[in-house]
This record gives sequence, structure tokens and C-alpha cells, in this order.
Amino acid sequence: MPVDRTLIQKKLDFLDQQLSGVENLEPDEASFVEKADIHDLVTFRLQQSVETCIDIATHIIAESGLPRRETAKDAFLLLGEQGVINKDLSLRMGKAADFRNRVVHGYNNFDYALLFNDYKDNVKDLRQFGAEILKFLGQI
Repeated sequence: MPVDRTLIQKKLDFLDQQLSGVENLEPDEASFVEKADIHDLVTFRLQQSVETCIDIATHIIAESGLPRRETAKDAFLLLGEQGVINKDLSLRMGKAADFRNRVVHGYNNFDYALLFNDYKDNVKDLRQFGAEILKFLGQI
């Protein structure tokens, strides 16, 4: 079965909605760190974004006949090895998968000051992932 472009486009649209929601917040650091409603919303939207990217990665792997990977991090690395996405981006997406695991499974306490300093770069990486997936779709 070929890669389902319609499914991936729906997922990319959802990714865009989640990332736009994060970008539109623009909190200052004090509000971000101190107000649970703000950092929880950003964390949730980033988690949803990463989950969506994982779904896209696993769909492409499954439908392209590539070997299945056990972890989301490894799925992103495989996409980098196969030239679906940039290798450097695949490493950063692997870190995004680690972030998702921490959120979902409650590993470690979050340092919201650190997340505040990083989340805009995380959004850029997730947007780059979406752009590179669109480019990939244009090549198949």
C-alpha cells in the first residue's frame, strides 16, 4: 500500500494548528514558568505535535517497506538515514521523541525555565519536519 497522502496532509494540518497555538501564546518567561495553565498548554501542544510527527514517520516507514523500528526516536533516525528528512533534523526529532516520553510517562520533573528557553527552537524543528515531509511527498 502506498503512502497515504491524504492522511499525512491531515496530520500536517493538525501539526500546523498545534504549532500555531504555541506560537500565538508568546508568554514572557516569568508567566511561562510560574503559571501552570501556560506551561501546561505549551507542553501539551508540543506533545501533540511530536505525537503527530511520530504518526507520520511510522506511516511512511510502514508503507515504504522499510524495516520497522521499536522506538519513535529510531523511526526518526531511519527517516534521516533514508533521506526522507535531513539527518541533523532526524537527531533533533529523536530528542523530541525523548521529550514526548518524559511528558507522557511522567519521567523527571520539568524545568520550565529550560523549556521556555528551548520551546521556540522546538517549534522550528517541528515546522521543518513538516516542510521536509511535504518535500518528500512531492518526490514520490
